[in-house]
Amino acid sequence: MDARKEREIWVDNVKVIACILVVLGHFFQSVTTAGIIAKNDLYLWFIQTVYYFHVPLFFICSGYLYQRNSGINTIQAWGKNICKKAVGLGVPYFVFSFVTWLLKTFFSSSVNNEVGGLADSLLLHPISPYWYLYALFILFLVTPTFRNRQMAIAGTVIAVAMKIIAVFWHGGGHSVPAITYLLSNEIWFVLGMCLSGAPWRNCLCIRKLLWKSLSSILMSIFIVASVFVYACDIGFPGMDFLLGLTACIAVIMVVMYLFRENVQSRLFGYFASYTLPIFLMHTIFAATVRIILLKAGISFSLIHVMVGIMASFAGPVIAMKVMNSLRIDWLVLPRKKEKH
Repeated sequence: MDARKEREIWVDNVKVIACILVVLGHFFQSVTTAGIIAKNDLYLWFIQTVYYFHVPLFFICSGYLYQRNSGINTIQAWGKNICKKAVGLGVPYFVFSFVTWLLKTFFSSSVNNEVGGLADSLLLHPISPYWYLYALFILFLVTPTFRNRQMAIAGTVIAVAMKIIAVFWHGGGHSVPAITYLLSNEIWFVLGMCLSGAPWRNCLCIRKLLWKSLSSILMSIFIVASVFVYACDIGFPGMDFLLGLTACIAVIMVVMYLFRENVQSRLFGYFASYTLPIFLMHTIFAATVRIILLKAGISFSLIHVMVGIMASFAGPVIAMKVMNSLRIDWLVLPRKKEKH
């Protein structure tokens, strides 16, 4: 089998981990904002910490697959790819952004925050978590694949410069979200693209013990540093990026080591099949369950947490199965063969 065509399990599983963290982050933010559970140090540390790296992991995986499976070096290839992405990303973005906008508009007292007008929410200020699809399309719009090492180096230098601009420039409170997304996230996308050309598999096979030790050390450094940063309430320009980079490298290395034989586990394989539906629909199901429980007069926090988390994961899976049976799964996967 062509190595470029072989599915790499670690990529799927990194996305599974990132998706779980995104779901938990959004869920606990929503129930604390709604006053169902009180904020505490564990919650505040967790939210601050996962935001360093969970979405960057998605961008890294997307950049990796983009470089590995595409060849966007001509105007024709660029145009074809943009048309594919406009459909593959645009359909779920507009569909689920609209549904979420309806929930936030008509049940603003029961969801985690309110939103602006429909046009503003769809075109200028994307609703969480769908801003990721919005930002990803922008990255595809401006980033060609690398033809050689020199192009990869140049692309990395540009991405680093963009990140530096994002760190020090805030637009005076009037920055355009699309530009902010591009400046902040190009570095993660490009790092994923560079990772595609690295001989990771060979290195892992030769030095398994060193790889395992280094990944454990990096993960320990990140956890200790994140606790220290939270406890001491310190910060400096670029700190979020450095912590996020450490966490991303550690997570990727750990997952690569655990799945070094490229054999998928049953649990991760099942989750990997529903990563996108869960990402797209978890807030909708969590908000709907919370609304129903509150309307029923149920405010017991343990019930909200247990039922809400269950709905966040199980709801999208069941919904996707129903959509498959009704043949409307194109709302989530308009291009089923799309790999990015």
